[in-house]
Amino acid sequence: MAFSTEEIKANLTEFAGRWKVRKGYEKGEAQTFLNEFFACFGPEVADQAVFEQHEAGGGFIDCIIPGVAIIEMKSAKEAAKLAKHRKQALDYWERSADQESGTAAPPYVLLCAFTKFELWEPGKFPGAPVMEIELDELAAHFAAFSFLLGKAPMYHANDEEVTIEAVEELARLLTSLEKRDEGSAGQRRSFLLQSVWCMFAEDTGQINDLGFTRILQGLVDNPDRSSADDVGGLFEQLNNSAAERPKHGMYANVPYVNGSLFAAPTHLHLEPEELKLTRRMAEFDWSLIKPAVFGSLMQTVFGPDRQHQLGAHYTPEAEIQLVVEPTILRPWRERIDALETFEEADQALEDLHAYRVLDPACGCGNFLSVAYREIRRVERLLLDRTDELAKSEGRAESKAERDSYFPLSNMLGIEIESFAVDLARLSLWMAQWLAGKELNLREKTLPLADLDGVVRGDALQIKWPEAEAIVSNPPYHGSQNLRGVLTEDQIEFIENRFDVGLKDLCVYWFRKAADAMRPGDRAGMVGTNSISQNRARSASLNYVVQAGGVVTDAVSRHKWPGEAVVNVSIVNWVQKPGPAPKPLMLDGEVVTGINTRLQESVVPVEEYEVLDANLLKSFQGPIPVGPFDLSIEEGHALRKSDGIEYSEVVRPYLVGTTL
Repeated sequence: MAFSTEEIKANLTEFAGRWKVRKGYEKGEAQTFLNEFFACFGPEVADQAVFEQHEAGGGFIDCIIPGVAIIEMKSAKEAAKLAKHRKQALDYWERSADQESGTAAPPYVLLCAFTKFELWEPGKFPGAPVMEIELDELAAHFAAFSFLLGKAPMYHANDEEVTIEAVEELARLLTSLEKRDEGSAGQRRSFLLQSVWCMFAEDTGQINDLGFTRILQGLVDNPDRSSADDVGGLFEQLNNSAAERPKHGMYANVPYVNGSLFAAPTHLHLEPEELKLTRRMAEFDWSLIKPAVFGSLMQTVFGPDRQHQLGAHYTPEAEIQLVVEPTILRPWRERIDALETFEEADQALEDLHAYRVLDPACGCGNFLSVAYREIRRVERLLLDRTDELAKSEGRAESKAERDSYFPLSNMLGIEIESFAVDLARLSLWMAQWLAGKELNLREKTLPLADLDGVVRGDALQIKWPEAEAIVSNPPYHGSQNLRGVLTEDQIEFIENRFDVGLKDLCVYWFRKAADAMRPGDRAGMVGTNSISQNRARSASLNYVVQAGGVVTDAVSRHKWPGEAVVNVSIVNWVQKPGPAPKPLMLDGEVVTGINTRLQESVVPVEEYEVLDANLLKSFQGPIPVGPFDLSIEEGHALRKSDGIEYSEVVRPYLVGTTL
């Protein structure tokens, strides 16, 4: 019988404590480790496990729970290098399926090096682990292993709880400040972002001795003092670039941060209850906050009406991976796998450190943050491969041993809302520290990197910077809605600039991406599913292919999660490739080619002649625009009234909506 939640957490805490002090050898201790791990959840879990199962392609699978999971173990010394072992584990998973016998591959893969766990759902998300957990974090994230008990796992459950609660508290603070009219709208937003970074920084050791929290506590204890002075003074010090730092007092050892975040330090006065609220927020473990918090925060600040006007819909990471994996990760992994000499690896490192990623509709930076994290994982793989080749050639040192890392400033973005630009930058600064922690790097994160490449602007009107990869989720607005959400000047610009009439708004991002790309550049974009249909196809995907693009990976139709009620298509392409790219993937299957209708075909653009015999046989039907809808009763009443021929202008109509 499975244990209760509290029993499982207690068992995992004890288990982690025992194994924290052991060496963790793959050959001698893997089976003991797993048996003890399974036993934390209940005696029946271990009974299902099969160890050292011979694998058809050669070798042995360390552990398999039939129909549930494959577990691949590595020694504890490999914990920082798990990424290089992913291929072996995923190859085992892929070959575990047997179509003839009807045996499906297990849905989960666990790659483990004693002190670190990687959880995968390769059938859904082949590009990256769905979660990474340290040994001493097992109890906090026990719900991620619920698949061992036949239940759906809850990834980042604890993180999501912290994120949701933190955003709720931020919203309360913002509302209170707005009611009192404390500072301008811009100052209130800056105060939130500067405070969030401070809370994150002290929980990650970038600000020593809980400096922000201590100042808040001092203000709570001394009501005669003001946060405008004390917190504002901290923000001033964080913007002070002088080499001599304060040695005493409340600002002792405060680092120089800058990065534009504190270029305009805010001095807002918080009332006692607002101080207590902020002090409670500082108790959260902000190192657990995920980039999703910034999307939620943006929605909180803008409100639902403003969000709809912007077409800004938060993108879950699973969907982001459908763009990032084929456009960025797959090409780099293929290049790393093909490396044969140190010179090739050294050149690959140089190319990676010059590699730029652009999101021309970056919102609060979710695409950029995920892309950055994945590039840093690629960098780790490349550094390890460089080391291997250097040693095999008898070289004394390699580039992998130098303090040179992928520059955060290589992440570029365009966003029309200034607050979203600030959120995107903050998200990336946090992502840099998190990458360093995950990959055990010595990289310095302070002062914050220059992110002037994430800019405010109308992406359809300004020139895009050069980038080797473009990844984006442009706004979702249908052609029928554009006059309601854009100004007349914007409409006129679009009509004159693109000369294709009014289409779904995302169409113009596809066209502009095609214009901006150079041979070998790649792009992955999410669009409304109209991009593969009728007139929108000719203005978007046909244009991409006619400009030299080759579609390499696509999802023809995907129901978008969350509040955005829309079906999308996800398209990844490479511009004027040399050798024909392989494999080509359509809806998760290998195909011979992908056309602009997002169907399998070796002919990239297939358009058909209109049959004259079908002309005037059918039409789209009415699309009501404007505040002129009447109920059936109101319509009947007007049509029956005397004196005015309402029947000429008030008419019933039908739509396809289910009644």
